[in-house]
Amino acid sequence: MNETPSLEKENFGTESFPSIASNKQKNKNPYFNVVKNWIKKTPYFFAMDYFRRKVYDSSLFDSSIRPLAKTLEEWPGAILIDTTNRCNAKCVWCPNPDLTNVGSMDMDVYRKIIDDYGPRGGVLTFGTFGEPLMDKHIKERIEYLHRYPKIHKIEVLTNGFFLNDDIIPVMIDNGVGVDISLDELDEKTFEDVKKMSFDVVRKNIVTFLELNSKAEHPVPVNIRIKTMKTVEETMRQELFKIIISHDCSVVLNSIDDNIISNWAGKLDKESFLQEYEIPKTTKTQFTHKRFNQTNIAPCTQLWKWMVVYWDGSVVLCCADMFSQTIVGDLKSDSISEIWNGPKMKSLRNQMVGRKRFEVPLCQDCDIHLSWHNLKEYYNKDGNFREDRKFIMG
Repeated sequence: MNETPSLEKENFGTESFPSIASNKQKNKNPYFNVVKNWIKKTPYFFAMDYFRRKVYDSSLFDSSIRPLAKTLEEWPGAILIDTTNRCNAKCVWCPNPDLTNVGSMDMDVYRKIIDDYGPRGGVLTFGTFGEPLMDKHIKERIEYLHRYPKIHKIEVLTNGFFLNDDIIPVMIDNGVGVDISLDELDEKTFEDVKKMSFDVVRKNIVTFLELNSKAEHPVPVNIRIKTMKTVEETMRQELFKIIISHDCSVVLNSIDDNIISNWAGKLDKESFLQEYEIPKTTKTQFTHKRFNQTNIAPCTQLWKWMVVYWDGSVVLCCADMFSQTIVGDLKSDSISEIWNGPKMKSLRNQMVGRKRFEVPLCQDCDIHLSWHNLKEYYNKDGNFREDRKFIMG
């Protein structure tokens, strides 16, 4: 699994994950971002940002986002499609190993979904609850998208283990953006917490970055690192230095209680923090995660994208790994019938009415972000913003 919910916009005022760009990008200094990260962890910053969000996410400012939300209700600007929820990694902060309903999407179901989405189009992302490159049909699925130019952006979220010599050309030749959940850069720590080979992942990432740099049309690349070590220790690792020598963005954080997501209550985060002796550096009521658990503003997820499970069912959001809230089934219904259907309308109305806690899945979710964050992904016309590399990050 690739820890989708922790991917939230790097911005003072949302979940703040410092982005470190490569040294090929102008005016981007990774060491400057270490300072910025430190500032974001100070109690003063948390308090100021807490009160800023408290005001901005109140109903006073809802009128500023309603027009965009109404536009996005007409058609999903993005589809997040989980063609398999199987995963080779067993990350200690992920509940994926507890899944019992596992499988891969039937190609006929996949073609039905794409044939429905393609004529109007948008962004298509592979992977959230599992490892999409484990899907034996992934090459065929990606190539099928060429039928529909209006699917104008394709992304894959991967842990990198299967990003090998066979699949790298598929990504580059088809213009697929690659978002890698790398996490630890120290071999022993990596293998302890992710339960897979560091050497395989390291080789794949280095090879991919080198080939992508040489490509006539390089694809967007983002690498996410959340580490039990300090940011400074991680930046001294050899692999980190290789990564930032290429044109890719990096999101780097030391793990604390404000980084790990609780997967809508499915992960016992408190036990995890105790077991791995992770210090609570954010001992304040003002942390983003704590605010997210109490924020009653409408959640961005109900407008941002449609999340499709491997069996064709549509679930409420990217935190619904166990498909607790199914809003439709694309094996029998169309995208419009579900996106504009009674279940989604009812859930959106609950959110707009500030009744978030009447939705069971939402009652203990710590990735809740208000619908004001839709502006980070879409312009006023409901089109995906051209200045964004990924819909995920």
